[in-house]
Amino acid sequence: MTTQGTTATISQPLPDIFAAQAALKSPGLLALAWRRFWRDKLAVVGTAVLLLLGLMALLATPLASEVTHFQPEQIELLGNLKPLGWARTPERPAHWLGTDELGRDVLTRIMFGAQVSLFIAVLTVALTLTIGTLSGAMAGYFGGVVDMIISALINVLLSVPLLFLLILISAVFRPPWWGLAIVLASVSWTGVARLVRGEFLTIKVRDYIEAARVIGSSNPRIIFRHILPNATSPMIVAATLQIGGVILTETALSFLGFGVQPPTPSWGNMLTNAQQYLFLAPVNIFVPGLFIFVTVLSVNFMGNGLRDALDPRLKQ
Repeated sequence: MTTQGTTATISQPLPDIFAAQAALKSPGLLALAWRRFWRDKLAVVGTAVLLLLGLMALLATPLASEVTHFQPEQIELLGNLKPLGWARTPERPAHWLGTDELGRDVLTRIMFGAQVSLFIAVLTVALTLTIGTLSGAMAGYFGGVVDMIISALINVLLSVPLLFLLILISAVFRPPWWGLAIVLASVSWTGVARLVRGEFLTIKVRDYIEAARVIGSSNPRIIFRHILPNATSPMIVAATLQIGGVILTETALSFLGFGVQPPTPSWGNMLTNAQQYLFLAPVNIFVPGLFIFVTVLSVNFMGNGLRDALDPRLKQ
């Protein structure tokens, strides 16, 4: 009787211990990735800077009306190439970053240029992801003739110098500024396609994919339900890092006169217009160059942070 009572007394707390341990749920993959990303201070700072730049681009119109009190195409007669903080009279609004060669407010054009440059970058990356993902998925999953045709097309595009091809397309078709994103995406999807193809070749031979085939899952279901979600991490990182490359490419095209055409402002054509007045108004080159530099640097910081956070091999 005593032994049984002692046993019952000792075993009584055990269910509570097990219940407490069961209540401690292990964090999921997204929670672990967020913790790793949050510990990377450079990635957090880069993300915050990009959010501020995106907010400035979205609110460019109300900011121009309420803060700078100028429009991007508004010309100040006899007010060209003025220094920082110049105002025609004390009653008139000041040009906080000066004016350009036509007397337009530099700060206002920077804000509207952010709209153009960032929109081109985001639209280009979205189109690149769509084309690259679909082509890479078909090449990696089906293989054979499909893989051979898509891989041959990728190799042909990679063999042509990218900047030369972009200049040729831009010179022949002269696309509008939003069409420049389509031109950039049409020649820059190859990197994403090769990345997705490699991921599909690795994942499609795993046991759970074979099990999905055995139970009768269709090819589209296997591709979009079972394989593609497991290949998204490198795609996200590649897309993030590509934003900086697109901004630099658009800047180079605009600098050469084949990108966004005036009077639509972009950071690239602002550099082009200001290069003739380097010694008269150096700030007109410094300001758009600084915004390009900060944006690309922030994108790289965020991309590196995402790469480390989404790496499943990292345990800490």
